[in-house]
Parts: sequence; structure tokens; C-alpha cells
Amino acid sequence: MDCSDQKIRTQNPRGKAGLFNILLFKYAFNIIYTGTRRNLNMDDIYEVLPNFEASQLYSRMNQEWQKELKTSKNPSIFKIFLRMFGWEFALWGIGIFIAVLFIGDMAHTIVMGKFMTYFEPGTNVTLKEALLYASGLIGAKVVVQLYDNTYLLAVWSIGLRMQIACNTMVYRKCLRLNSKNQNNHGRAVTIITKDIAQLLTVADCAHMLLIGFPKFFVMLYIMYTYIGVSALAGAAIVMATVPVNALLGILISKYRLKTAAQTDQRVKITQEMLTAMRIIKMHTWEKFFSNTIDKRRGKEMKILRIVYYLKAVVFAIGQLSYRFAFYVCVLTYVALGNHVTAEKAFVIIGCFGAFESLLTDYMPNGIPQMAEYKASLLRITNFLMLEEVPTPLSGDIHNSIDRTIDLKGATVTTEGATVLAGISLNVSGGLTVVAGPTGSGKSTLLKLLLHDVPANSGEVNVCGKVSYASQEPWIFPSTIRQNITFGESFNEKRYQRVIEVCALIHDFNALPNGDQTFVSDRGLNLSRGQKVRINLARAIYKEADIYLLDDCLSSVDGRVGKHIFHECIKGFLKNFVCVLVINNPLPLEDSDNVIVLNKGRLEFHGTFNNFKEWNNQEVKLELNWDALYESQNSEKNEAQALVPNEACSANVYEEFNKEGKVKKSVYYAYYLCGGGWKIFLIVAICSIAAHAAASWTDYFVSFWVDMEQELSAFRMNQTTNLPEYRNLESRYEIIMTTYSLVMLAAAVFTVLQALTFYFFTIKASIKIHKTVIGKIINAFMTFFDNHLSGNVLNRLSRDVTIIDEQMPCVMLDSLKVILSMYGVLIIITSVNWYFIIPSIILTAVVYQTRRMYMNTGRCLKRLEGAARSPLIGHLTATLEGLTTMRASNAQARLSNEFERHQDLYSSALYMNLATSRAFGFYLDATGTIYSSIIIFSFLILKTDTRAGLVGLAISQSFSLLGLLKWAARQWAELETQMTSTERLLEYRDRIVEVPYGKIPDSWPSTGAIKYEGVTLRYSSCGKTALKDLNFHIGSKEKVGIVGRTGAGKTSIISTLFRLYDYEGNIFIDGIDIKSIPINYLRSKLSIIPQDPVLFSGTVRTNLDPYCEFLDEVLWDALEEVGMKNAFANLDAEIMTGGTGLSVGEKQLFCLARAILHNNSILVLDEATANIDPETDTLIQKTIKQKFTNCTVVTIAHKLRTVIDSDSIIVMDGGVICQFGPPKSLLEDEEGLFYRIAQQARLVS
Repeated sequence: MDCSDQKIRTQNPRGKAGLFNILLFKYAFNIIYTGTRRNLNMDDIYEVLPNFEASQLYSRMNQEWQKELKTSKNPSIFKIFLRMFGWEFALWGIGIFIAVLFIGDMAHTIVMGKFMTYFEPGTNVTLKEALLYASGLIGAKVVVQLYDNTYLLAVWSIGLRMQIACNTMVYRKCLRLNSKNQNNHGRAVTIITKDIAQLLTVADCAHMLLIGFPKFFVMLYIMYTYIGVSALAGAAIVMATVPVNALLGILISKYRLKTAAQTDQRVKITQEMLTAMRIIKMHTWEKFFSNTIDKRRGKEMKILRIVYYLKAVVFAIGQLSYRFAFYVCVLTYVALGNHVTAEKAFVIIGCFGAFESLLTDYMPNGIPQMAEYKASLLRITNFLMLEEVPTPLSGDIHNSIDRTIDLKGATVTTEGATVLAGISLNVSGGLTVVAGPTGSGKSTLLKLLLHDVPANSGEVNVCGKVSYASQEPWIFPSTIRQNITFGESFNEKRYQRVIEVCALIHDFNALPNGDQTFVSDRGLNLSRGQKVRINLARAIYKEADIYLLDDCLSSVDGRVGKHIFHECIKGFLKNFVCVLVINNPLPLEDSDNVIVLNKGRLEFHGTFNNFKEWNNQEVKLELNWDALYESQNSEKNEAQALVPNEACSANVYEEFNKEGKVKKSVYYAYYLCGGGWKIFLIVAICSIAAHAAASWTDYFVSFWVDMEQELSAFRMNQTTNLPEYRNLESRYEIIMTTYSLVMLAAAVFTVLQALTFYFFTIKASIKIHKTVIGKIINAFMTFFDNHLSGNVLNRLSRDVTIIDEQMPCVMLDSLKVILSMYGVLIIITSVNWYFIIPSIILTAVVYQTRRMYMNTGRCLKRLEGAARSPLIGHLTATLEGLTTMRASNAQARLSNEFERHQDLYSSALYMNLATSRAFGFYLDATGTIYSSIIIFSFLILKTDTRAGLVGLAISQSFSLLGLLKWAARQWAELETQMTSTERLLEYRDRIVEVPYGKIPDSWPSTGAIKYEGVTLRYSSCGKTALKDLNFHIGSKEKVGIVGRTGAGKTSIISTLFRLYDYEGNIFIDGIDIKSIPINYLRSKLSIIPQDPVLFSGTVRTNLDPYCEFLDEVLWDALEEVGMKNAFANLDAEIMTGGTGLSVGEKQLFCLARAILHNNSILVLDEATANIDPETDTLIQKTIKQKFTNCTVVTIAHKLRTVIDSDSIIVMDGGVICQFGPPKSLLEDEEGLFYRIAQQARLVS
């Protein structure tokens, strides 16, 4: 569906990188350097690496999925991932296990203890040995850092490949969903943007949990060898947190599933809203949809709030447990009468430092994340298990020399209702028309032939290659030519013939870029007639044996309809099987076949000659063609599009990306949405207090060690009876008591920090979403004309998910790490003020490194978001046109295109990950140099610093390595994720329809309409759609508007409803409508649109969303249009788009809406174009009865529907060429209306 040429992209240098290159991340230098000089764009994205190609990963996963389906009643994606990536996962896990446990923890802890003995009084350790120990400390860190960054990128790559495989699996599943499951739009989008997106870090998270517990027992053994049973007291505290975290993880998983279900519903409703904004605005339903989305959002956030509060508890446990465990360990060791040495103290600190990552990161984050991963995998599995269309799919259903359709006793039931009952028929050649009343099963019959709906019983045999044109035209965002050829090989001769027989040549000649003109979502910048003919041309262009055409002539005017019937159906398709559903008479030949359906039963099947003699009292059809195919303009073309058309851009879903750093205004807006300075001040106080207390507990160790050394000296000298010793013991007791109180304060403020912070972020998420939805739903129609719904939905799904679920964790981590880092720097400099110099240098280097990287990181994050839009847009377009796609046998082509979009997104994401790890690697290197300076300064420079302070400075400098890397990474990640807030807030600044004005009393009372000099352009540089219109419609007049498709008829309605800005004045009952609040104006106008739209919900919400009427009134309205028996109750469910109802039934439903409000002005916008004559008669009769005292404006293709009007406006090229009573217009034999009537056989 993408009209852009496929770019030849630069190969990713990672593909040919050697070991040295990989370890030092040299392959990422080029893109980082480019990012420092200019902003990156889509042309800078590399070609996807071979092992990340979507097609290969899909093939592997689908093969494993099929095996799983055959061998297990409960298929497991987890088992599939193990078979696909298990060995790779295990090898990297073994490597990180060795690097982290044996080198990073064990060796480092033991060597640290040995090194500290050098600073004890009376030590036997020489300077040479101390230098050796110091080199060992630095060497261990260098080895870990070399492996760790490469490892992280590798395991993220495993997660990325899981994402890619699942995305393609979900998309291909969407192509096979049966009719019952085709309404899972929101669910599919949420699974891709939320559930699958979480898989990125699953491998890393799993490794950390698997490594964490062996690591715990190894470090416990080391502690035990140094301090004996006291180690077990601290270990008991650590072990006690495991079941607590596990329980919290289960709860988080449970609520995560509930949140996802609410997200599905919110996204589905949002998608419905975006694709039907014109109807929503005309009915003034903005508030209803805004409230509905807000209600869904409220339920979603209510559950998410519980998740966050659970995470706050997990966070607090993680932050406090290792400190509390160390505290218990210390008290136990002292209570047993032991005295500590520097070596023992810092071995214990090293062991608990190893515990810290387990307790503050692996368990608090890992267990809930694994619970969420489990929930996501369950949702993905359940989606992949949904029912599919029966095989074989449509397309080449059976290859046979004979072109035949054979049904034997075929029955179709939907939700207990029989749609087709025991249909038996045989069609072997020529034209076959399918007729019947509204809701008789005509469209379902075609879908049965396509195998798009399953037969519950009977046989369906279709021999030949099938092509299909749907009743509701499906147009996707691309060029018109792409919409017609739809991936078929281009045949210039056939193509020209097809556009000729489908009456499109004049349209293409008039469009600015011909058939290369770009069309937007659902063809919103085309008229209904143009969309229908393009949809038909797609079906005709495909070379097939059998053509199934579902009512493709109703929405075009008479001359064009006659042309298509004779040139296309009776001419171009004369040698093929053509099954045509009709709702209006056609000039049939006696040899043509006729099928008549009624209430799902086959009432007649024979030739048209026999049909003329057929008489059925229950089914009254008029198929004799006399004056039904009227022409409304035999010479003028109909190519005036509704909005300006442009040539196809390089990328269908291309988005404008902001450049440079995220502005401070975005952060400020987030801050305000979170509650402003009051809440932020509380968060800041709690955070600073929590980290100050935590830093003091770290500082306590130095007091403890130094005091123990002093006390040991008194004991060794047997001078414990001196006053200094007693004072020292008193101070010791005070410090231990203070330590206990500070631990309590740290616990309280850590919990408060997490709770207040999550309260702040939840409030910000709710406010941002509510503000943006309000702006979008009240935006001018030009916004929806210029923004593809897939792009908008991408921001309202994936970007909202980032703000909801990822950004709060990143922000809390950033706050925690930055405060911890400042605490460490303060502690280090307090040991020796000379350390402030390397600390300042370190800070400056880190800032400069970050500054160099940040533009690259921001640009790649924005490009990642922009590359994601085609995925979502392509998915939503696919879900809207599934039947057409399957009928065109286009699944492979569409899958290939989705995989191209996926490959571009994967490459952008991988580049972002690789550059972020390169950034982390060089931060690690900087931190290692800083630690080396601290360590060797104690050895080389003469110092009398006590062992406790030396150990404190060194241990803190090593902790600074991790903090520095994490702080810079999270700082960068925060800014890149803040681009999601930036992308959403772009919509906040949109100009909206302001409901200003004064509401007149009892207005409108008569319904008189007057246009004075009205001119309409859909954009400042676009063509004029209406040119200086001047006319007056009197009170209660019935006025018809006729003219070729695109002549400006619908544009008149657009100005009447103020959907677009216009020049001139429009008066209703003498009052300029610009002076009236826009929602009030629209509420006083009723419309029955040409495209009937129903939304997911109930009968009640579709009829009366604001609950203004009593149930009796609603039932009366349904009875007036013959729909009362169609629903069991007013709370009966209506599926998205009114699935299960025919177009005619949906149109009757729309008429019931108009009857309810009984406004003095009614607009019919080609409302009867797609329905059968019986339903048309019912609608016309109802309108005459119910709207006698109303002004009725009717836009019509069928001249007979308006020939009895009081006046008729004849439009041509955006101007009124004639206006007056039909009789007067017919007297002007040179006028356009006379020629229209003449060709309609209304005059001789």
C-alpha cells in the first residue's frame, strides 16, 4: 500500500565488525559523529541486519508455532522462544555469570578486603602488594565493563528479535481472522504497541533473576567465612523479601492483564473516533466520545494506579532491604561480642553491595517485569488462537477450466441468527444479479463465496480465480494507481482500459497529479462516487474468472452508472462470471440470471425473462429499467476532490519530526500536568530526605570501622579503664542508636518518595491524555484531512503507553541515581577535599560526553517513533479492508510490505540501542579512570586517612561507576522518552473549534436558509470548491441539489455545518450561523449521511448517546423506520461499524436518529444511494410524514428522488448554474437540468 520507492540504504557497519570493533563499539562512532554535526533523518537509517529481518524471523517462529499447535493443547510462546533463542540466551548467560559473579563480585570483594588491610595499624601488607591489589580491583572492573556493555546489546537484540517475530505473527494472524474476530482492531494495536514492545528487555531481566540467586549464595558463603553465623542474620532478611516480591509480582501481573483489557477498549474507541470525525461533528457527539474515552481511560488508570502503588512497595523494599539486612548483620555481629577489622568490614560491604543489585534492581524490577511478560505472552497467545477464516482463503479458490459457482444447502448463522438458510444454486457464466430487500443476506452470500464467512452446513464450491468489490469502498493511504493495481503487475494496456470502463479518465485528467494523486485514510479527500469507482477498478483490474461486485453502482450518478454497466459489466466482463448485487433496476437482458433473496432464503433463481413472469406477494422487486438511470451531467467531469490533493510523498506515513533537544516547555508542561510546584515540592522533599538518610547509612560504615579500630587499640593496650575509652564506648552507642533512627527515617521517606512520585506521574499521564483527546476531538476538519489516522493512533497508543508505563520508572530511576550520585561525590570529597578536583573533571567529562551523544539519541528516538507509524497505519488499514485483501489474494504482498516497515523500525531501534550502549561504554571508561585516581592517590600520596574513610571513598568510587553509567543512561533515556510527551503535546497546540456565540431564543423556528457570497477553499492554497454561492431556501421548502460527483454538493453541506471556514455569510432564520455556538448550530441540524456510521456500543448509545429521550421514544423512532424487531432491547450490542447489519439497515438506523431530534432542518446527503427501492420508498415515505413541517435539503444522484421538490439547485464546478422549481427548470430546454431530465427519460 506504500507508494514510495524502496530506498537502497547503507549497510550497518555492525554486520562486518570484528571482535575488537564490537567490544569498543567503534561501529557506532560514525552515526554518533553524524548526529553531533546535524540532525539525523530517515535516510540515515541503516539497512536492517540480516539476522533481524522480519521475514526470516517469522518463518522460524511460524514453523515452531505450527509444531506447538500439533504437540500441545496449550501452546506456549515461551517454549517457542526457548527453541529459537535458548542456546544463544544460555551462552550469554554463562558469560555474564562468570563476569559478574566470579570477576565482578567474588574477586573484587576479596581483593578489596586484602587491599584494605594495607591501611590498618600495624599491617604487614607492603606497598608493592597494595599496588598489586589496586591493579586487581581496576582490572576486574575493566573486564566486567568490556563484557557487560556488549552483553547488554546482545540480550536486547534477542528481545528485539522476539518483538519482530511476534509482530509479524500478529499481523499475519490479522489477515486470517474470521468475520467474528475482525473487530479486534484495538486489541491488535495494543498487543503490538504494548505487549510485544515489552519483550525487548525480557532476556536481560531473566538473566539477572537466574544469576541473582546463585550470586546470593556465593556471596553469603564468603561472608560466612569472614564473620560466621552473623552473616545468616542478614541473609534471612534478604530471603524474606523473595516471597514478598513474588507475591507482589503475581498481583502486578493480575492487574496488568486488567489494564491491558481497558487499554484495548480505549484504543478501539479512539480508532473509531478518528475514522468517523465528520459524522461525529455533524451529530455534535464530541462530548460523548470524549467522555467515553475519558471513562475508559479512567478505568485503565484506576487499575494502573494500583500497579504503580504495588511497584512503589516493591521499590521501597528494594531500596531498604539490603541496608536493613546489613544493619541486622552488624547488630548481630556486635551483639555476639565480635570486633570488626577494616578487611572484614569491607568484605561484608562488598558482599552486601552485590546483594544491592539483587535487592534494588533484579527482584523489585525483575519479578514484576517477568510477571508482566507472562501476562503479555498470554495475551499474544490468546490472540494467535483466535478463529480464522476457513481454508482455502479466497483468491484462487479452485483452479479449474470451468468457471462455476455451486452451493448445496449452504446455511450461515451468526450469533444464533440465521443469515442464509439452505441456499442451493449454480452459476456458470454471464451476468447474475442478486436482489432482495434490505437485510436479506445479499452481501453475506458474496462473502460466503469468498469463504470469508463459514458455512455452518452445506457445500460451497467456487471454481476459478475470484475478484471482489465491496459494497463499502475500501481506499487506503497511497496513490490512486496503487489503490487500483494493488500489487498486481502493471499492464499499461489493461490499466487504461479499466479506468476507461470505470469512468475514471475525466477524474484523472482533472486531478493535479492524475492517478499519482495521493489519497488519505479511507479516501477522505475523494467523493463517494470516486471511491466507489476506484474500488470497482481494483476488482476489475485483477485478472480473474469470477467477479463478485457488491452494489457498486448505487453511489454513482446515472450517466456514469449506465456507462459502467454497459462498458464494464456487460462489455469488459462479458466473457466472465459476474455476480452483481443490486438495489436498483438495471437494463438487463432476458438471458441474464437473477437471484432473489429474502430473509436469508432463496426465493427465485432463473433468467430475467422468467423473473418478469414471477410473482411473489411477499417479495416485491422492480428490476425493469425505465427511468431509473438518470444522468445529471453528460459532459462535465466529476473530478473536483473534497480537499486538495498532493502527489504521493516519499513515505505514505511520513511524519514531521521536531529537531534539536526536547524543549524546556515540554518538561514544564509535564510538570504542570503532574500537579505543579505543590506536589513536586513534596516529591522533592521526600526524595532528598530518603537519599540523605541512605547516604548517611553508607557513611556510618566509616565511623564503625574507625571506632572499632580505636576500641581495639585500647583493648590491645589493656587501657579500657581510661575515661577516653568510656567516652568512645558512649559515642559508639550513640552512633548505633542514630544508625537505627536514620534507618527508620530512610524507610519512611523511601516509601513516601515512591508513592508521591507515582501519584505525580499518574496525574500527569491522565491530564496529558485528556488534554490531547480534547484538542483532537475539537480540532477543525482540516486536521483530520491532513493527518493519517494511523499516525495519530500511533501517538495515542504507543506514545501514551510510554508516558504511562515506561517514563515514570525512568524518571524515578533518574531521580534516585542522580541524588545517589551527588551523595557519593559529597562523601568522597568529604574524605579528602583534594578529590573535588577529579570529581569536577569527571562531572565535566560526563556532561560533555552526554551532550555529544544526546542529539544522536534524541534523533534516533524520534526516528524510531516515526518508523513505528507505518506499522500501526498499515495494520489499521489492513483491518479495515480484510475481505477485499483476501479476495485479491494480497496477503503475501501486504505481509511483505508490513515486513519492510518492520525492518525499517527494527533498524532504527537497533541503532538507538547500539549507540546508547556505546555511550554507556565510554562513560564506564571515564568512571574507571576516576576510580583509579582515587585508589592510587591513597597509595602514592602520603596520607594519614583512616582505613574506614579510605574504604568508604574507594567503595563509593566503585559504586559511582554503576551510578554514573546508570545516571547518564537514564538521563538520556528520559529525554528520548520525553519525545513521546513532545509528540503528544504537538496536538495540544492545535487550533480548535471554539463554541463562542450567543444562543438565540427558539431558534431556528422556520428553517429558512440563505447563502450570500459563500466561497469555500479546503486550504489556503487549494482549489475553490464553492464559488460565490447565493441562494435562498424558504421555510419548510423541500430542495434538491443535483450535479455530477464532485460538483460541490457535499461542500454546501460542509459549509452549512461549519465543518470548514468559508468566506461570505450563511443565514438561518435571518441569523448568521457564525454568530451561533458551533455545537448548538449542529445540534439544530439533522443529517442522514451517504455513509451510514454505527459505533461499537449499544442500540441506545448509537441512537441517543446523551440519554435525552425516554425508552418509549427510542422504540417509536425504530418502529417508524421498521427496525423495532431487529433488536431484542435497547442495550443490545452493536459491533464496530455496525457489523451484522446491512447498509440499508444502517441507513434506516440513521433515519431513526433524525426522527428523534425532529429538527426544523433535515439534510439527506445521498442517503438512499446504496439501498434497495423498497427501503428507499420507506425512507421517502417516512421523511414526507415526519418532516412535513421541516426544511429538507436533499443531495441526490437519482433525479426521481428530488423531482417533486419545491426547488432544485443544479451544481456544476462549484457554482450554481440553475436554481428554481423543477417545472421552470424543465422549460429551459437549453439548460443543464433539462438535459439531465431528458437523459433520465423524464421528458421526451
